[in-house]
Amino acid sequence: MAKVYVVTAPERVRGIYASWPECQAAVKGVSGARYQAVASREQADAMLRGEGRELSAGLYGFVDGNHLGGVGVVLVERRDGDDPIVVDEVGMTVVQVFLTAGLPSLSSEHAIRNALAKLRNVLAELAALHLLLRMAPEGATLTVVHDYEGVAAWMEGRWRTKDPIVAEVVEGCRSLVRARRLNVSFHHQRGHQSSWAGRDDFAQFNAKADALATEAALDR
Repeated sequence: MAKVYVVTAPERVRGIYASWPECQAAVKGVSGARYQAVASREQADAMLRGEGRELSAGLYGFVDGNHLGGVGVVLVERRDGDDPIVVDEVGMTVVQVFLTAGLPSLSSEHAIRNALAKLRNVLAELAALHLLLRMAPEGATLTVVHDYEGVAAWMEGRWRTKDPIVAEVVEGCRSLVRARRLNVSFHHQRGHQSSWAGRDDFAQFNAKADALATEAALDR
């Protein structure tokens, strides 16, 4: 579905716009304008109704990693009738994650740094997933929210793991799912999507995971 732009305030420019030039023309110079890009007209309609995008009841793990070697994980729970709460949040480096992961090809700092130089953000994204699967409560039903498509595509077997290190990490993640009896599903969230016009829990917690990854990379 094509991206559209939604304006929720003020009332005189409120509506859905098919392109950024149209939206920009409507909000330019308008005090208090609240607007943003969304993935579909259905999402825009929901925001105009004041619904936004809220997490359903359940446990969610938001994961992110960057090419600098930072990893961010935010574990969020929402219970019926309550707002989502952050159960746990961690910012680490790829080196810190894999030194305790027990994966033969990534058993030393030297090996991890070499792999990171080759795979960059791909290794960091998978490190975030591996860390989340170790953090989640044993036996939990968990929705993994990711902005890198490969996280779900490799785990679900839709992408071939051509690189041997990627294959090893993915299999390590699958082993964690089995050993810890996790019931895991995946939700793709477009990265770096902000929420300006209304509530968007997915964008909010994805941004938090991204910030944790950046902070961890800069503090290393």
